[in-house]
Amino acid sequence: MTPDDLSNVDLRLLVVFNALMEERSVTRAAARLGLSQPAASRNLRQLRQLFGDDLFIRQSHGLAPSPRAEQLHQQLKLVLDDILRLVSPVELDPKKLRRRFRISVIDPVSQGLIAPLLGYLEEHAPGVSLKIQNLETHSMDALIAGQLDFIINFGDNAPANIHSRILFQNYPHCLMSRNHPLAGQKSITPQQYAEQNHVDFIIPGFLAETLPDWILNDRRVGLETNNMMTALNAICDRQYCMIGSEMLTYLSPRAEELCCVPFASQEPVPKVNTRLLWHRRYHEDAAHRWFRSVIHQLMEEQAQELDSLRQHRLSNG
Repeated sequence: MTPDDLSNVDLRLLVVFNALMEERSVTRAAARLGLSQPAASRNLRQLRQLFGDDLFIRQSHGLAPSPRAEQLHQQLKLVLDDILRLVSPVELDPKKLRRRFRISVIDPVSQGLIAPLLGYLEEHAPGVSLKIQNLETHSMDALIAGQLDFIINFGDNAPANIHSRILFQNYPHCLMSRNHPLAGQKSITPQQYAEQNHVDFIIPGFLAETLPDWILNDRRVGLETNNMMTALNAICDRQYCMIGSEMLTYLSPRAEELCCVPFASQEPVPKVNTRLLWHRRYHEDAAHRWFRSVIHQLMEEQAQELDSLRQHRLSNG
């Protein structure tokens, strides 16, 4: 007999046989499995035909298993245990997990996420390691090809078969040095914004048309870069300004030298979503689901911490 021949065998009979062995009664086995007594008796006849043995002898106090039935039951218990493990939901123990997660992440998010993530893994999942790389134009292709586990980027667009989850939402601000002439203002107008020297921080995969035209057009762009430290140095040392997240004024390497000013415009500036993206192939993977929840938890904690820091800063002028 080959595995394909099992298609001709009603494997549910094995469950009935196990119940008959444990209950030693057709009536009790039928009640346990939610069967009628005639159905259980019919199953017993089918079992006798399948194994070529009487299996059970009726006695006044119930069923007495034959030697063949005793032998089969010892083997069947192991088989049923294996099948249960096969079809049961996977119970993940992070402390025993051995896995490397590959993440392509936008630089501003990397500044605040990676260190807390490493700390969490050291404590709760020491067998998990990370491979972090900058977001590139080809990162989505790598995610689709299975060369990455996750992408973290701004925006809401993703190809088919890519799942995503919002990690963080914030309004774009005008980032500048605390020594910048506009640093003390409560808001910056489109005209004031356009008159500054700008850093254009390049974000692969982010569709800039989601922002109002006046934010992107008619700027004096003196520097284009996808390197965050290069951008921060230009802002702090040469008084350039840049569209960015308030998060950088708390978490970036030069946070103490930065400030952010909101935009004042008749046209509202929409929130920008920071998203975690992953391929459909990993959607139900237990380790993947656990890791996604860890990242979401850490980003929620970070958002709460930033809100507390913001309130503290406002209360202290």
